[in-house]
Amino acid sequence: METETTTMNMRKNFRNLFVLPFFLLCFLSAQAQDYVYEIQLAIYATPEYKKFKALHSVGYVYSIEMENSLYRIMMGTYSSKSTANDKLKLVQRKGFKDAYLVKKELKEADAVYIVQLATYDQQADIYWPDWQRLSPQLVAQLSDNKVRVAIGPYYTRAEAEEVQARVQMRGPKDVFIKKVSANVLHKVEKFDLERSASYAQNSGAMRLSVKALQELLIQEKLYDVASNGALTPTTKSAMIQYKKTNKHYILHRNMAGEMESNDGIEEYTLQYYVNMIPKDPVTAAAGLEQFKNPIAKIFLAYVYLNEDVPVADKTTRVNQLMNASLEQVFKGYRGETRYDFSMKYSYEDVGQLLQHLKAMYEVLKERPDIPCWMFERHAKLMKETFQPYWQNRRDDYTVSSDCGSFMDLEELRVLFLVSEEFADTQTDFKGVKGINQLYIAPQPIPHQEIEELEKWNGNLWKNLKRLETGSPLQQNMYSLLRFSYYDALQVLETHFMFKGMPGIEARSLGLKILKKTVGGNLKSYLK
Repeated sequence: METETTTMNMRKNFRNLFVLPFFLLCFLSAQAQDYVYEIQLAIYATPEYKKFKALHSVGYVYSIEMENSLYRIMMGTYSSKSTANDKLKLVQRKGFKDAYLVKKELKEADAVYIVQLATYDQQADIYWPDWQRLSPQLVAQLSDNKVRVAIGPYYTRAEAEEVQARVQMRGPKDVFIKKVSANVLHKVEKFDLERSASYAQNSGAMRLSVKALQELLIQEKLYDVASNGALTPTTKSAMIQYKKTNKHYILHRNMAGEMESNDGIEEYTLQYYVNMIPKDPVTAAAGLEQFKNPIAKIFLAYVYLNEDVPVADKTTRVNQLMNASLEQVFKGYRGETRYDFSMKYSYEDVGQLLQHLKAMYEVLKERPDIPCWMFERHAKLMKETFQPYWQNRRDDYTVSSDCGSFMDLEELRVLFLVSEEFADTQTDFKGVKGINQLYIAPQPIPHQEIEELEKWNGNLWKNLKRLETGSPLQQNMYSLLRFSYYDALQVLETHFMFKGMPGIEARSLGLKILKKTVGGNLKSYLK
C-alpha cells in the first residue's frame, strides 16, 4: 500500500514537471502583454514625414497631437523591450541620437472596440482614400511588423456593430470587430498620408491634368519648363497666354459668355419658397402654408424649429407638421425604411428633422431640389445625413443651383462648346444639373467607379489622338479640345480639393463631371 502511494505521488510530481512550466509560460505570456514599447523620436509644431523618411525601412513612424497642439513623433509599436531596443539602435544610427524608449502599460480599463478593415506589412504603400471614403474616423494599430487599419475607437460593442453594418453595405464584407487597448491605437493624420508613395498626387501637389496642360503648352511653345504636374505661377502664366492668343479659344470663350444658364426658378412654386427661407423666412413661411405637399410641411416645420420665424407653442406646431407629413408619405408605403414611421415623433433638434427629410426624399418621386443653403447652414449635419445609405437610386437627389453650379464655370462652358464640334448630335448642357449636389456637397466615389472613370478617360484620348496627325484643321481642333478638357478638369479638381477632398478623389469627381457634361458629345470616340 505504501509502495502504491509512493508511485502515485511520483506520477503526480512527474506530471507537475510539465504542468507547472505550461502555466508559468502562460503567466509570462500574459505578463508580456501588460506592456508595449514605442520609440519617441522628436516633438514638432508642424511635422512633415519627409524629415523622417530615412526611417521608412526601419519601422512605422507616426505623429500624435498633444494637448498643447504640438506633435509627438513616434515609432512602434513593439511587444518586447529587446525588439524595441534593437530598433532604437538602428534609429540612432540613422542620426536620431536623442530618440528613447517609451513604456506603455496596457490595462483592461483602456479597452475599446474597433472595426478592422485591413492589415498591411509596414513597408506597404497604403492607398488611404480607399479607407477614407468609408469613414473619417480612421485609426492605425501597429505591431512589430504589421499595420492594421481600422475605424474607431468605440466604447461599446453596439456602436462598433452599427459602424460595421454600415461599412459592409458600402465596402468590404470581411471587416470585423476587435477589442484592443486604446494605448496601441493612433488616429490617422496627414503625417500617415504623407508616408504613402501616392501622397504627392493625392495631395494635389502633382496633377496629371496639369501635366497634360504643360505638355501641350510646350508643343505650343508657350512653356519651356519640365512638365512636372505642379500648378506653378509659370504654368498659370502660360495658360493665360494660350487663352489670350489662340483665336479658336477666344471665339468659344465669347460664345460661352452668351450661354444661358436656364437655372431660374419659376416664381411662387414650392421650390421658389423653399429657396427663399434664408433671405425672407416670413414670406417663405406664408408661401409654404399654401401647399398640401408633405415637403412643404417639413420645410415649414424647419422654419419654426430653427426659429427663423417665431410661432406660439413651437414644439406642438413643429410636431404636428412633421408627423402629418410623415403620415402623408409613409402611411401606405410598403417598402423598407430606415426609421419606424408608425410612431409619433417629438422634434427637439434640426438633426432629427433632417434625417426624416432625407427619408422622405428616398421614397418620393416628385420633390423639389434640396436647397443648397441647407449645406451652408448645417454643413456637418447635412454631410452626415445625406451620405449614401442604400447604395442605389434611393440615395440620389438634386441640389438647387442658386448657391453656384458647375454650369457657372467658364472653363466647363468653353469645353462643352468645343466638344460640340465633335458631336454627331446636339446635346443639352443642362444634363449636368442631375449631379449638382457634388458642387456643394461632394461625396467620395467608390473605387470601382474610379477605375471605370480612368478607363473612360484613357480610351477617349487614345481614340482622339489620331486627330493629332490629321489635317491642320483637325490638329488645331484636337489641341483646342485637349487644352479645354484638361483646363476644365484642373478647375474642377481645385474646386473639390477646396471642399476637402484628397487629390485623387478630386480628380475622379472632376472626371465624373466631364463625362456627364461632354461624354455625349464625344461618344463617337469611345467606340
